[in-house]
Amino acid sequence: MRLLLSVLLLLAGIVLAGIAPASAAAPYTVDSIMLLQPQEALQERIDGAEPLAAYIKALNAAAQEHLRQAAPGAPASGYIVVAVRADGARKVWLDYAPALPAAVSGPLRAALERVAPMRVRTGAAVFAINASLWGGARASAPPSPEEWRRAAGRADQPVEVEDLVLRIFDGR
Repeated sequence: MRLLLSVLLLLAGIVLAGIAPASAAAPYTVDSIMLLQPQEALQERIDGAEPLAAYIKALNAAAQEHLRQAAPGAPASGYIVVAVRADGARKVWLDYAPALPAAVSGPLRAALERVAPMRVRTGAAVFAINASLWGGARASAPPSPEEWRRAAGRADQPVEVEDLVLRIFDGR
């Protein structure tokens, strides 16, 4: 609970700093952050709340800047789901409804994957940013990227989030 509270307090400045405009038609509005692993596991993998919060702020700034320059799209609700592996590799999944057109999702994902990640000591750190695009409503269902559902279907038993993303990194 301490890590989540620390991250949320550090990120509270996002709205005040203008990274998440209050306008209903804003291209990018952060609604919440979800840690997709038990806090104890995440605390073992990262160097505290500050690097995680800084990385999330940088991702939000990259998304805001990219979408501000893009042609306006249809309102969408969903998540930017992020996994960072100990070797610095990272993956970003865009889990939105309605699904984002390839002309939007490809360049947005590329912009997000260019952001330098926080350091991860072992395994992978996984989290999601619940963010509305172009005035979409806040997502209420948990994130479930299509690639995750396919990878989970290939597993012969239930798989925890970290194991699932590591399988995807490995091409399984």
